[in-house]
Amino acid sequence: MSDAEAGAKASETPTLLDMFLGWAWVGMMGFGGVTAWARRMVVEDRRWLDDREYAALLGICQVLPGPNTPNLCVVLGQRYAGFAGAFVSVAGLMVVPLLAVLAIGIAYDYLSAAQLVRIAVGGAASAAAGLVFAAGVKMARGARLDPVQAGVCAAVFVSVGVFRMPLLWAVLIFGPASIAFFHFRRRP
Repeated sequence: MSDAEAGAKASETPTLLDMFLGWAWVGMMGFGGVTAWARRMVVEDRRWLDDREYAALLGICQVLPGPNTPNLCVVLGQRYAGFAGAFVSVAGLMVVPLLAVLAIGIAYDYLSAAQLVRIAVGGAASAAAGLVFAAGVKMARGARLDPVQAGVCAAVFVSVGVFRMPLLWAVLIFGPASIAFFHFRRRP
């Protein structure tokens, strides 16, 4: 395809069905995240945007509240077809994972009394907890915390992990306190 053809294709307006099916494909591919699949579908396969437009739009979506790829669905869908485009784009992205989770939930409900299933779920929960703990350790190693930062981390860990402080309260208390502390600490 020549550059002129690619440019012409990039300017075509996708239909609602195109948007739904494109985002449904992205949702079907996304185990653990779909941003890379979204870029491939939007830029390479469907050519709704070029690389520069995609990067700019994704940058905007990253500063909006919520997850990046659904934000991108809303913005692109709205751009091409208004509210209906935003709706079908998000619906397309979510339909396959939703159906998969429903099927797993139904299967679990049906099979949960089986000893083997309870053992498997317990093992999966242990593995997930281990992965979260390992990610925390890796993040702490890379953070190169000074003693005060390590103290803040320890205080949050003890408050939430030991004393069972609700996460919202921990964020509301420790977030502003640590920001204020480091702001006043860095003043000349």
